[in-house]
Amino acid sequence: MASAEMGWAMGQVSSDAVLERVQRLRPIADRLGLSMAQLALAWVLREPNVASAIVGVTRPEQMRDNAAASGVELDAETLAEIDRILG
Repeated sequence: MASAEMGWAMGQVSSDAVLERVQRLRPIADRLGLSMAQLALAWVLREPNVASAIVGVTRPEQMRDNAAASGVELDAETLAEIDRILG
């Protein structure tokens, strides 16, 4: 991706509306006893067409946290709640 395109994409991700939606996911993660990263990974990995997720880590504990998400199954009610938040 070209630098200008990456800048545009990051601008979209960092908008206040997106950040507000992400913060609305925190109570779901807390309720399930998951970190935000684990919730995000579990949400991505539940998709049948996704075989794996590419993640980056800077510390060993982040790797352990990410790996723990591989066994998380989100129920239909939780998925519907996430979909409502993300729009």
